[in-house]
Amino acid sequence: MPFLDVIKVEFESQGFKGTHIGINPDKDKSVLFLESVRLTQTVRCHYCGGSVYIYENGQVKLKDIPIQRGTTHIWNFFIHRYQCNCCHETFTEEIPFKYPGTRIAYRAANWIKGFLPQKMSIKAIQELTGIHWDTIRKVQREIMDEAIWKREKMLREEGYKPRILAVDEFAIHKVHSYATCVMDLEQGDILWVGKGRAMKNFEKFFEDMPSDSLSAVIAVAMDMNASYNKLVTKHLPKAQIVYDRFHMQSQFSRDVLGVVRLDEARRHKAKEKEILADISDDTDKETMKSLKQEVKTEKQEYSQLKKLRWSLLINSDKLSDSKTEQLQSILQDHHDLAVCYAMKEEMCRLYELTDYQQAVAGWTKWFQAAKESKIPALVRFAVQKEKRLPGLPTHAIYSISTGKLEGFNNKIKVAKRIGYGYRDDDFFFTLIRYLSIPSVRSRSHKNS
Repeated sequence: MPFLDVIKVEFESQGFKGTHIGINPDKDKSVLFLESVRLTQTVRCHYCGGSVYIYENGQVKLKDIPIQRGTTHIWNFFIHRYQCNCCHETFTEEIPFKYPGTRIAYRAANWIKGFLPQKMSIKAIQELTGIHWDTIRKVQREIMDEAIWKREKMLREEGYKPRILAVDEFAIHKVHSYATCVMDLEQGDILWVGKGRAMKNFEKFFEDMPSDSLSAVIAVAMDMNASYNKLVTKHLPKAQIVYDRFHMQSQFSRDVLGVVRLDEARRHKAKEKEILADISDDTDKETMKSLKQEVKTEKQEYSQLKKLRWSLLINSDKLSDSKTEQLQSILQDHHDLAVCYAMKEEMCRLYELTDYQQAVAGWTKWFQAAKESKIPALVRFAVQKEKRLPGLPTHAIYSISTGKLEGFNNKIKVAKRIGYGYRDDDFFFTLIRYLSIPSVRSRSHKNS
């Protein structure tokens, strides 16, 4: 057989002899039968090094690269199980062509490895190769573990230690299932991913990290999650906490500007209904005309406030002249909204400060003014966030945020989409760390 002639030398050099090929009636599966021809004299006990004899025979089937598309090619090895003449321990003959921990050949594993960097899902590779999903995942996991290990080894040998970190959460499943992610902001590496966002979950980060690996950390960017704050203070007492400006501004926009804007809009809607209730068949023409004009005005005010959201949120210097004029016109007629907008603009200015003492004074005044405004939503926000005052001025020293980590969340979403979701969180978390390795990041960028 020509096929056997090609592989004869390779197999016989490893102690196996190809006997024949079996093809099923539908010709979609071929099986190459291989028989062990190792002499017992050449085999030594794995435990004591003594001589052995053949205890029993068995067989192992390995999937290989298909001979042609749409077919399955299997190597059927007839192997020996040996028993030692000295210690009487038994062991199975090794198959050098077998990829560790799987039932596929090394060639098939290398074939799979060629597909994995191409942003193909495990499901797609399974359909192409005919190899089981779990096996493909094992191969991928080995690739990722090896890459992460090499990266960590290189950084250790260089004496590198992370200085500036970012910690944030992201959703992993529906129904409020979250994971916590820690990034080295200078290198861009994801250092750790763990399930949950509570204090007990984040505590595991400090348990999992090697001792002394965080000794150089000088600053940590985070949102205002209390568990992050407490544990960083506990484990990294010398590190400065920097509260992420975008989380702060986003919460202010939602909890203050958004609430006050909608309250003002609802007042106009309520006023409109009140006016309409005063109109009856007995209302004279002049009064009717006046009331209808008032209704029209209230409707316009309501509509303008509902459409004002983005004009309130965007930086004032990015607004067009017409939008700026429209915004100012509305703010003149709505005192509470005008105050909240001014507070938003002042918050933006505070984040641009580079002098720590000025920042401390500025934030102190900001909270004082907010509490004195008597605007319920603004007062509530100030009372809540004032507790985090020490971590706000530090932005003047370390102009960092979780933005880089938030951006990486897009890669996480893409990975979830390609993989059709992941039931194994540990595998998914390893994938996240793998994707953050610089060489993988750059390759992914080129492929996109």
